Amino acid sequence: MRFIALFFIFLLQIAWAEEPWKIAIIGDTHDAPPRMEGSEGVAVNFIKTLYGEILKHQVDMVIQVGDMADVQGSAPVKGLAKRKELNKMLEEKGIPFYALRGNHEAIPGRAVQFRELFMPTRKQGAKGLATRKLNYGIRHKNASLYFMDIDLTPAQLVDFSAWIKRNRSKANSVPRHCLVFTHRTLQTPMQFRECLWGRYNDSATEQQNIFYRNLREAGVRFVVTGHLHAHDLYTITSPDRKHRLTSLICAPAGNKVLPLPLLLPTKSRVKTLQYRSGITAYYILTIHPDSMTLDTYAAPNNGTTDKGPQSDEFKKLPSYQIPMD
Repeated sequence: MRFIALFFIFLLQIAWAEEPWKIAIIGDTHDAPPRMEGSEGVAVNFIKTLYGEILKHQVDMVIQVGDMADVQGSAPVKGLAKRKELNKMLEEKGIPFYALRGNHEAIPGRAVQFRELFMPTRKQGAKGLATRKLNYGIRHKNASLYFMDIDLTPAQLVDFSAWIKRNRSKANSVPRHCLVFTHRTLQTPMQFRECLWGRYNDSATEQQNIFYRNLREAGVRFVVTGHLHAHDLYTITSPDRKHRLTSLICAPAGNKVLPLPLLLPTKSRVKTLQYRSGITAYYILTIHPDSMTLDTYAAPNNGTTDKGPQSDEFKKLPSYQIPMD
């Protein structure tokens, strides 16, 4: 009987690997308390609307790439609990929520709150869970998903990429896909002067080369970030021009928007695929056996109201298939 049970489990795993499934992704949800009384620095109405839209897509999970609550007023104490409360809409449907810290969660005290409220555990059903401080990884069907904490030094970024590579190499069976989620971006438009590597895109070039190489060798092709409050889908090559990744900067899931960036130099390592400012959005990433497709659902966002977009305002942007080479 045990052999038969194991055989059926094996068949189920094969079926899972062949069936497409979906991840919903959202960006920053923080907002200033003066504009949203009782919100504790969370864009409550935006989240409720986006969750209502996301639930139409039959997703396996929802991921947020940091900056869940603001840092003004009482928000530093109560903001993350308020953000957690809104996830009841997902819990009622049995949909897990995964998150990581953004710069707004880097203030004193929030690391402890984040660990208590949002770090996944095996008891909660997280499969293949691997943790390293507030970095963690999980496995779901045919994908490994890794969540990178905020403000790692260049040396720590290299260490994180090596950790993923080791985990993937030690696994008895390695899922086809490997994704990385973090808050700060792989590159920054010139006037913002802020990315994973510091103030400039070409800072810490030696560490960047190792980071990109490790991720590519671990099977990573797509990195999802937030922070800059604009929709920006692009490819980026390591400083030595040997390794390329596709990356997404998520549009905000709240009402803070940023202006258009200054253009990158013509010899930039970055190739822009899609750019939109002044929108709020959610993303549906469909994981196929050997490919991934990103769909963006965007609505106007003027950045001045707590009301948030309405359901009929969301329009689908052109789909994009993530290069797997």
